[in-house]
Amino acid sequence: MTDWVQQAQTLTDQVLRPAAAEVDTSGKIPPSHFSALRDRGFYGLAFATRDPVNTLADVGEILISGCLATAFVWAQHHGTLLRIMMSRNNTLKARYLADLRSGAVTAGVSGSGYANPDNPVIVATETDDGYTITGQAPFVTGWGLVDTIGVTAFDTRAQKTVTFLMDATDGRGVHANRICLSAADASNTVELTFNGYEVPHASVIHVRKARRGGLSIADRAILRINGSLALGVARACLTEADRIGHPCPQLRETHTTIRTALNNAATGDGDIYNARAQASQFAVTAATYVATAAGSRSVTRGEPTERLVREAAFSAVCTTTPEIKSRILTARHP
Repeated sequence: MTDWVQQAQTLTDQVLRPAAAEVDTSGKIPPSHFSALRDRGFYGLAFATRDPVNTLADVGEILISGCLATAFVWAQHHGTLLRIMMSRNNTLKARYLADLRSGAVTAGVSGSGYANPDNPVIVATETDDGYTITGQAPFVTGWGLVDTIGVTAFDTRAQKTVTFLMDATDGRGVHANRICLSAADASNTVELTFNGYEVPHASVIHVRKARRGGLSIADRAILRINGSLALGVARACLTEADRIGHPCPQLRETHTTIRTALNNAATGDGDIYNARAQASQFAVTAATYVATAAGSRSVTRGEPTERLVREAAFSAVCTTTPEIKSRILTARHP
């Protein structure tokens, strides 16, 4: 069996981390990064292990510690891949599933949070031929780097969510506006505007009754996997601290403790929002530690510790839900 964690560490050490500074400075991810992920089977990782949640979380953390922008784009792929896998649209599944698993076709995702029934920002209106989509997705990653995007909208009349697959290109009724990010800018993140975008029934992945209240097992799994963003940045900070001669065993222990708390909370043992908040706070703590240890060069643009401080702030905001944000803001000890 493949040791996916070791494979991820090797890829990080040999390919991602050595290029991270150049990716950050240039704002471009080398195509070879995505080829390396594809050739090693990382696009189909969820199908290659008996424990997909923990494996995706552990591998994601390691890859993020190597190159945040590359791993950020790669991570989006799995959200759409898993939606296609569970789809009852067999024609769509037959066309895309195998290629998504192999990485021959790559995907991004517009999260279901934008189709929140209480305040949907992407709205689907049913027509005879499918749906018409209006609204804005404020944060869609990988535009121009991936082939397809899985988008979830909300049908206000039927009170259902509508998830569909679209090409990741501008076209009639859809326009992307590039966002300049403080970190992971090379991920080509855009604000996506829908203005009467037409979705045929053939492109619909699934239509589901809107669910309100409570966390499902799938919700917890997504929250856990997304927590790898903060843990990965923290891991990069601790690796850099070791490299410059300022290791901190106490921070290493805290990193392990927070990861364990996240794993437990993903199965229902603990508050997953609180565990995520702690991970975000810890990334900032680890970045502050290594920046202080490195000294004045941490305020020089392009230095590893300067980048890590920006990435830690990014991890405190990105993939953060209102519940996680509330716990961060009300914590007694930042």
